[in-house]
Amino acid sequence: MEARYLFILAIFILLLIPESKASATSFVYPNQKYNYEEMTVDIKQLAKYHPGLVTYKSLGKTPYGREVWAVKLGKGDATVFFNSSHHAREWLTTNLTMEMIDQYSDAYKYKRKMHGYDVYKLLNETSIWFVPMVNPDGVTLQQYGVKKFPKSVQKSLIAMNNGSKNFKRWKSNAQGIDLNRQYPAGWTKRSVKKPYYKDYPGKAPLVAPEAKYMYNFTNFLDPEMTVSYHSTGRILFWHYQTKPQNYNRDYLIAKDVSKFTGYKLVKPNKNASGAGYKDWFISKFGRPALTPEISYPVYESNPPISVFNEEWRRNSKMGLYVAAQGKKLWDAKIKVTNMTITTFESKKLYDKPDNKYITKDTLSANKYTVTGIKGSWYRVSSSKGSKWIPSSNTIKGTYKTINVPILLTETTATYSSPFTNRKTALALKPQTVQAVKQWNDWYAIKTIQGERWINPTNEIYNYKPVKTEKEVLIGVNTNAYSLPNAKNNLKPIKVLEPAVYSTKYSWNGWVAIQISNQIVWVKQTSDVMDFLPTSLQQTIIVETEKILYSLPLDSKQTDTIIQPQEIQVIAEFNGWYQVKVGEIQGWIIKE
Repeated sequence: MEARYLFILAIFILLLIPESKASATSFVYPNQKYNYEEMTVDIKQLAKYHPGLVTYKSLGKTPYGREVWAVKLGKGDATVFFNSSHHAREWLTTNLTMEMIDQYSDAYKYKRKMHGYDVYKLLNETSIWFVPMVNPDGVTLQQYGVKKFPKSVQKSLIAMNNGSKNFKRWKSNAQGIDLNRQYPAGWTKRSVKKPYYKDYPGKAPLVAPEAKYMYNFTNFLDPEMTVSYHSTGRILFWHYQTKPQNYNRDYLIAKDVSKFTGYKLVKPNKNASGAGYKDWFISKFGRPALTPEISYPVYESNPPISVFNEEWRRNSKMGLYVAAQGKKLWDAKIKVTNMTITTFESKKLYDKPDNKYITKDTLSANKYTVTGIKGSWYRVSSSKGSKWIPSSNTIKGTYKTINVPILLTETTATYSSPFTNRKTALALKPQTVQAVKQWNDWYAIKTIQGERWINPTNEIYNYKPVKTEKEVLIGVNTNAYSLPNAKNNLKPIKVLEPAVYSTKYSWNGWVAIQISNQIVWVKQTSDVMDFLPTSLQQTIIVETEKILYSLPLDSKQTDTIIQPQEIQVIAEFNGWYQVKVGEIQGWIIKE
C-alpha cells in the first residue's frame, strides 16, 4: 500500500509540472503563491546558471525598499518587453513571465525547439526584457497583509482597504495608487479621489515611482512590441487610438495571439479610458502592444494557483511569437545584408545602433559578417549575439595576406590600422620593408614596434635586388642615386665619371655600385654597360700609329702613341682591343 501511495503521489506531482518541465533544468516552480523574495532568488539563480543569456538589473526601489527587477533574456538587438503584476492581486502573471524565462533559457541551453521556434537562433537575434513584478510592495501586501510592512503604516494601509485586514482584493501599490492608471495617455482624475485599494490614478501621471521606472525604462529600451499581463477574463486588449496606418499590422498580430491563446479580442473603443501602460506605449511609440487578461473571471481576488497550468499552455508560445514579431519589425528599419568587414582594433559592442546602448563587451580585431546596416552602424554576428559597432575604422571585405618586400624611397608615416586618423609616432626612413598584408594601397609591414600600416606614394613593390659581382663600364658622366630611381622622384647624390665600376646588386635595369663606404645606384643604359671583355691570345700588326686609351672609351686617351709594329692582343670588347706593348697595357680602336 505504501509503494502504491508513493507512486500515486509521484504521478500527481508530475501532473502539476507544466509541459516539458520534467526534463528541464528548472529554477522556477510556478504552482505556488509566488512571492517577491522567491522571485528575486530565482532571477539571480537563472542569471548565474545562464551567463550571458540571462542578465538582470534593478530599475529602482519601491517606497518600502523592494527592487523593481528587470530581466533580459537573449543576446540580440531586436527588443521586446513583457511586464506583469502592475496590479497586486494579479501576481499569477509573475509566475507566468518567470516561467517563460526559465523554460526559454533552458531550451536555449540545450538547443531545443519550442512550438516550432529555433530558440537558440531566436534568442541570439533578439532580446526579451521582462519586469516580472512591477508592483512588489502591492503584491506583498496582497499576499501577506500588513505584517511585512512597518507598524507605523499598518493603520493607514488598513484604512485604504476600507478598514479590512483582508487584502486579497488589493490592486494598488502600497501608497494606494493604481499603477495601471498612472501613464500619460488619456490620464484624467477619476471617481476615486484618494488612495484606495484600486482605481486611484494618483494626483498626476507618473507620481508613483514604480510607474516612473516603467516609463523611463521603456523609453530607454525603445522596444518593438510590448506585452503587459493582467488578470482576469481570458480576453485580449490590443488597441488604443491606434493610427489607421498601424491598424492592420496590429490587428493581425492580435488575431494570431487570440488564436493560440484562445483569448477573445476586445473590440476597439474610441472612448477607451486610457492611462494604462499599453495605452501609453501605443500612443507614444505607434507600435504593437498587447494586454492579455489571463484566467477565467475572478472577482476581487487573485486567480487560483490551480489555473496556472492551463494559462501556461495558452501562453507558453507567447514570448517566442512576440520575439519573432519584434525581429520582423526591427529588421524592417534596417538594411539587412550579408557583408564581410574587417576591424583592426578592438571595438565596443552596442545593443542597438546608438551610443546610449553601449555594453561592457568588446569585439576583437578580426573578420566579421555584417547582417544589418543602420546609418553609420553595422550589426555583426558575434559570440555575444547580434550586436552593433560603429562603421568607422572598418573596411569592407578583408585584406590579402602577402609576403612581399617593398622599397620605401622616401620617409614614410606608419599607422596602427589602414586609416589616416590612426597615425603613429614611428616614421620610416627610405629602406626595404617586408609587407605581410595588403588592402587597396595600404600595406601592413613588420617593424621593431610590431605590425604597422603604411600608405606610401613612391614605393617600389616586390623589391628583390640580386647580389652581383660584375663590372660595368660607364662611358659618360652619369647621375647616381641613393636608391634605384624607378619613379624619377629622387635627386642624384653623385655624378660618376667614366670608368669601370664593380657592382654589388642589380635590380630591374639598375645596378648598385660601391663607392668608398657608400652604395649608389645607376640606371643601365647604352652608356652604362656590362663590362665583359673577351680574352684573346693573338698578335696583330699595327700598320699606322695608334692612340692608346686607358679604357675602351674615347674620353680616356693616354699620352702613349703606339708605332706601327706587331703587338699582342689580350682581350676584345665592343670594337676595342686590349693590347700589351712591352710593359704597357691599354686599349686601341679596332680597325
